[in-house]
Amino acid sequence: MVNTWQQANDLVIELIEKGQAEDALAAADRAVATALREHGENHPRMVVSLNNLGELYHMTGNLDLAGQTLRKSLSIGEAVYGRLAPENAETLMNLAELELARQEYEEARLFAERLVELHEQRDGDPREHARVLHLLATILQGQGEFAKATEQLQKGLVFAEAKLGKDDPHLGVFLKGLAISDLRAGKVDAAEAKLRRSLGIFESGIGPEHPEFAGVLGLLAEVFAARGHLDNAESFLGQALAIFKNTLGPTHAETAAVLERLAALSAATGNNERAETLLEGALQGYAASLGEEDPATARVQNDLGEFYLGSSRHELALPLFEASLLVRQKRLGKDHPAVAQSLNNIGVVYGLQGKLTLALHQHGKALAIREKVFGTSHPAITQSLDNMAAISREQGDTARAEELLKRTLSIWQGAQGDGHPAVAHANHNLATLYMASGRTEEAEKRLFTARRILEQGGEASAPHLATVFKTLALLYHKTGRVAESKEYAVRAKKIEETRQPQHP
Repeated sequence: MVNTWQQANDLVIELIEKGQAEDALAAADRAVATALREHGENHPRMVVSLNNLGELYHMTGNLDLAGQTLRKSLSIGEAVYGRLAPENAETLMNLAELELARQEYEEARLFAERLVELHEQRDGDPREHARVLHLLATILQGQGEFAKATEQLQKGLVFAEAKLGKDDPHLGVFLKGLAISDLRAGKVDAAEAKLRRSLGIFESGIGPEHPEFAGVLGLLAEVFAARGHLDNAESFLGQALAIFKNTLGPTHAETAAVLERLAALSAATGNNERAETLLEGALQGYAASLGEEDPATARVQNDLGEFYLGSSRHELALPLFEASLLVRQKRLGKDHPAVAQSLNNIGVVYGLQGKLTLALHQHGKALAIREKVFGTSHPAITQSLDNMAAISREQGDTARAEELLKRTLSIWQGAQGDGHPAVAHANHNLATLYMASGRTEEAEKRLFTARRILEQGGEASAPHLATVFKTLALLYHKTGRVAESKEYAVRAKKIEETRQPQHP
């Protein structure tokens, strides 16, 4: 029977070590009550018990209570020990990690910066100091402060080499972070060099079955994907997936993240059926590990919905888009670009269902968000403009459709110049509108402009060029120019035949 605070606290630690988080949570609550009864509120043992209880709330998914409890622990600790006392380090770390998990980056940064200050003033445990430096870099990345994050990672790498040695696993963590910065900057070779070094450090220090090792494999997959070597990328991700499943479990967030990236690779190689299956697995993993209201869950819901939409399963796509929208509005804010994407996709479904007024309303809301975030002349708003043009055309409002498509064309010309494939696509869209309204001469001019641009684009533009040739063939067929119609139909067919995979 537990009679004293020490017994109560020992039980909490024992249950945590056994992985019995729910039982540990109940025991931690009892330990807080025992500390309060034995010592009163402003006592070091209350600091310990509240910290344990807050950490367990975090572990069991009650993030609001975790924040309240950890802040109370910190407040008592500051009163008992002082603001920069080493006894407060664990609570500060738990608070920083909690706010990072909640994507409350500014709050997380304040706690992490206090930890850095604490370690620098008191010359604390170098391993904990290195851990704090990396945590701050991760938070800076979450804030979009990539240059500052890279600076922090370089600082951490120098510190770890000096204090821990060149083969310590902490170096591998900083090298991983710097490799991510290199990948973001397009420095693929530099990223690979750091990842290879990190891989060697982890292999000798913590073993090739450790999740950190798997994380490096996942980043190496990004290196090879960036080079277009998709088979190599898939191989690295497959190895990472096996490690994460064995060490963290099949529904852990890291496992789900690898499934999500494998799905992207499968989609890139045209294997949509496999991509869909992988996304379904990723969705289950994120929902189980992070919860139904996490942005990662919402992201995969949206992506999976797009696969269903692409295969005309609108009845499956719409609930996913709607669920994704609610989470994104709640967690990311009503003016976030991801919210606009969910609104856009809901609008597409409504359009396919013939609910044109509702569809136009959704696309209008998406456009308003994108204009607010990106401005009125950014290519990011053209998806909404094109979708609104398609709905307006279907409603018979040709003038409105033309106005929207011309705005798209102007945006792409301003952003990319007259020779960009997107300019060709915008001209093609205008041409189809003109064809439908009998303006054949204007349609022909637009199609010839699109053709000229795409013929200069090489192999990458071939599928789009075939589409333009098909539209020209249709235009000439409608106007009785049979020979020219046949000529362009043959050209389109030739392009499609040359791009079909050859089977032995």
